[in-house]
Amino acid sequence: MTMIPINDVDLYYETAGDGAPLLMIAGLSSDSQSWMPVVPHLSPHYQLIMPDNRAVGRTEPADAETSIEQMAEDCAALLDALGLDRVRVLGHSMGGIVGMHMAAQWPDRVDRLVIAASGPAHSARRVSLIDTLVALGEAGTSDDLWFRSLFHWLFAPPFFDDPAVLDNAVKLSATYPYRQSIAAMRRQADAIARYDARDIAGRIKAPTLAVLGGKDLLFPPEEGSQALQSIGNIQIEILPDAAHSLHWDDPKGFSERLLAFLDAR
Repeated sequence: MTMIPINDVDLYYETAGDGAPLLMIAGLSSDSQSWMPVVPHLSPHYQLIMPDNRAVGRTEPADAETSIEQMAEDCAALLDALGLDRVRVLGHSMGGIVGMHMAAQWPDRVDRLVIAASGPAHSARRVSLIDTLVALGEAGTSDDLWFRSLFHWLFAPPFFDDPAVLDNAVKLSATYPYRQSIAAMRRQADAIARYDARDIAGRIKAPTLAVLGGKDLLFPPEEGSQALQSIGNIQIEILPDAAHSLHWDDPKGFSERLLAFLDAR
């Protein structure tokens, strides 16, 4: 657990495991802890580097100016601070957009790229959905109702089968000590809305794996597969029973596909 001055923030990051470095970039409103379901599967093979993006987790200040470009620059500066020139990069959802920006902007730094539940499509529907969720929080919606609404977009149907599991997930999310504020979520949401990755997808030269969830309502695989074709060297895998938080719905299947791609030569 380390805090390091990066650009205009104190960037928090965690590491786990040994081996070649794998930079893991979390999605909207998620921090380094969001990778915990896959850490046991990946850490025996790679040194995992898991930062808290600006405006989330333990990175400070929470009200720092936020854009996709700045989050990518933070990641590149973190690699500099760690003495790493070239790494494998994994990004989930918003983190996948950050990873794509890194791969296009600094092609010599990204050895292989994995984008999970993400891609270069700029969907007005997805931007509207995120904006609505943030607006509900800004309007004072109760924690219970807000998280239950959010979870419908994140998790596959079996997650909702046991009411006790759902109730516990809501409680843990609401009481998480490093929970993102709605104001900070707005900054990240606006960063997503402003950024259009379609113009950079064709500049990505690194071998790329896209892992999509067959049950993903936020980034449907049929939409994602079409948009991802604009990345030249792309391989697409679909986890049929996983939704948007596919590394939570199927951590083993997700990790197996990731490792097979990262280790391939």
